[in-house]
Amino acid sequence: MTRDDDAEDADRDDTGGFVDEWEDHEHGDAEPVPESDPRHIDPAGDLADAVESGDLDLSLADDQDAEDLREFVDAAESGELGPADPGLEAQVRIARALLGDVDDTDTDDVDGDGDGGER
Repeated sequence: MTRDDDAEDADRDDTGGFVDEWEDHEHGDAEPVPESDPRHIDPAGDLADAVESGDLDLSLADDQDAEDLREFVDAAESGELGPADPGLEAQVRIARALLGDVDDTDTDDVDGDGDGGER
């Protein structure tokens, strides 16, 4: 009879840390990492995916200026906000999705009064 934690101990290295099962692979033949791997969770990217796919509906508030958002995207893309990281990339993706919605609304506003209605 074995204790339940004996099986868990088999996954530990000499120092008590868990053995990384991917360490044994050479760089050329490493297996792809599944999205469920906790070492590769990207909540900001997941949020951006949801916004881009339409699963999460966001829009600019009435008192927000789309031009400020465009300036943010331009600054991020030009490197003014520092080196790209997953969080910044997700913010830019979300900003682009919001701007796309603003641009779509502007083209629907044929009478030009800002309410999106027709003449």
